[in-house]
Amino acid sequence: MWDSVRSNWEPFNEPLESREHNMYLDTKGFVSTGVGNLIDATAKPLTPPTPDERARSLAMAGELDWLNADGSEASSDQVAAEWDLVKSRMDLAPRGGGVFRGLTTLRISDDEIDRFVGKKLDQFEAFLKNRSEFADFDNWPADAQLGLLSMAWGMGPAFQFPRFQALAAAGDFDAAAGECRFNPEIGTIVTRNNLDQQCFHNAAQVVNQGLDRSALLTTAGG
Repeated sequence: MWDSVRSNWEPFNEPLESREHNMYLDTKGFVSTGVGNLIDATAKPLTPPTPDERARSLAMAGELDWLNADGSEASSDQVAAEWDLVKSRMDLAPRGGGVFRGLTTLRISDDEIDRFVGKKLDQFEAFLKNRSEFADFDNWPADAQLGLLSMAWGMGPAFQFPRFQALAAAGDFDAAAGECRFNPEIGTIVTRNNLDQQCFHNAAQVVNQGLDRSALLTTAGG
């Protein structure tokens, strides 16, 4: 990805996800942390995990350096117990990450959030570039790269939007902007969808006017 995309990722994304140092449930009942980072392999929204899904989820949670209130490193058993506790509170899923701060005791640092966000961003980029319709990603305008990564952040990089994918593969970013929105259209997802659309419209402007593809026109405020 262009340097401008990487350096602006957190300012662009953080207002859409908030920044949480604890585990919490997103609106679909998936355990998350950081800046909208899933640590949950459960397949179906708002359902308990199978034993295999729980094991894979705990492995995901274990990638992070969880700390107790006194700054000591949390054990794997403590991380598992915290994950189970959060996952059991599906009733709180609609209320946002902040409500879980009083329920949880383990935390990750700001540096750990930044490290994990960067790692996930790189993983998403690699996954997307291995998809045939996004194979030209490295040559896309920075705004189109940002828009695609934002879609992947909201839905996962394996999302299937056939019309969007075909238009993006053809480099028709203006038309792709009309096919990039995802559901449910509530809360910050509406804001993300609006920003993603603007990203692709801006990418079309960059192409049509022969502007610097490495520079972003899009900002977090639109």
